[in-house]
Amino acid sequence: MQTLPSLGSSVLGAAKALPMIMLFLFACSEEEIVQPDIEVSSITSPSSFKVLNPALNTSAMEIALDYVEQIGVDFSLAEADIARLQSAVDTLINLPTQDNLDLAKQVWLSAHGSYELTALHRYFASQVFNEQQGLELMQLQYQINHWPIVPGYIDYVDGYIDSGIVNDINVRLDSIALREQHGVFDVSEVTLGFHVIEFLLWGNNTYSNARPVDDYLAIEQLNQDLAQSGYTLDQLGNNRRRQLLTLVTSSLLEDFRSLHSLWLTQLPETRLFIEDIAGPEVIIILADSMAAMLTEELLLRSMYPMLNGNFVESVQSPFSLSTQIAVSTQLSGLERLLLERQTENGTTLDLIFSAISNEFSEFFYQNFDASKSCLVLLYRNLDSATTTPLNQGQIEIVECINLLTNMVSHIERLKFELSN
Repeated sequence: MQTLPSLGSSVLGAAKALPMIMLFLFACSEEEIVQPDIEVSSITSPSSFKVLNPALNTSAMEIALDYVEQIGVDFSLAEADIARLQSAVDTLINLPTQDNLDLAKQVWLSAHGSYELTALHRYFASQVFNEQQGLELMQLQYQINHWPIVPGYIDYVDGYIDSGIVNDINVRLDSIALREQHGVFDVSEVTLGFHVIEFLLWGNNTYSNARPVDDYLAIEQLNQDLAQSGYTLDQLGNNRRRQLLTLVTSSLLEDFRSLHSLWLTQLPETRLFIEDIAGPEVIIILADSMAAMLTEELLLRSMYPMLNGNFVESVQSPFSLSTQIAVSTQLSGLERLLLERQTENGTTLDLIFSAISNEFSEFFYQNFDASKSCLVLLYRNLDSATTTPLNQGQIEIVECINLLTNMVSHIERLKFELSN
């Protein structure tokens, strides 16, 4: 089975190898930036950083340990939301009405949002896990949330009414078979995860709400033609679709529970690891996690393919038209780590970063806020238009790339300042 590339430092290396000439065409002038008013002089001077002073060393460790506890809380909340999704799907299958289909869609959006809020956590975990645990994490992520997917590999699409495993009676439908089928021919030909469920709930033609609730009505009697052709009830498309949606949702919950269990198993070692290493190493791990998430989730997987015209493959949630929500949630997770985790005396990771690098306090949040607005607008425009004007689309994409790259650069600058 094919799996995704490794997370972590290799992501940053790949990003640096990409052409950079387009990234600065639309850069904002630093003179126009409104600098945030952050008081850090009472902590220490950036130029004095050879080794963190004891106060900051302690603060960095406390924040990291607090963040580790928050990861467990967020994983528990995501697991609960995915369990609610399974319940909503069961309700739909038992009583296929438009209200129950709409409810399943709303619960999917909530569960997927909860999962995306853990995006930064998973990049942090990849920094502290050993190689075997890291590979297990990667495989579980591939099973839980891979995108893009090939919808015609799952079910019918416009012009191909008999496509997909829903209509292929030669494909056995059970949890073992689905796992064997997942990515067996191509990394995007998947049978598991959030986005398979998304397609099964919304359908392919999102602009006309193509997935009718009738797709989930149980067929309890064969007509004469089907009976004479040798079909059985469990081979009919509607019945296989009902079974597939139930199986994929159950597998999603099982896989996320495995991911959560993997984190809980590693939790004691993670706490000891943080307590044992020096403050600068803790900060570098947190900084690397943020840079890797921004680089892989947004630049490598979405923005760069989009710049090359691959709009379909660069949009995470094309069936529910909710990519902008997922991206905003990912960025909110990063913002929470910087501003909400704090020590008893009120020190935040943002203040520690700002103490290390003046550039961080001056420019990071301007790029952060602008990036969030740029990305939400970009994905919203892609969702609301059947076609994207090439020139205007490229301008918006390059603006978002430039802002994201600036954020990564400020994080890398912070690491450079810390090591000097």
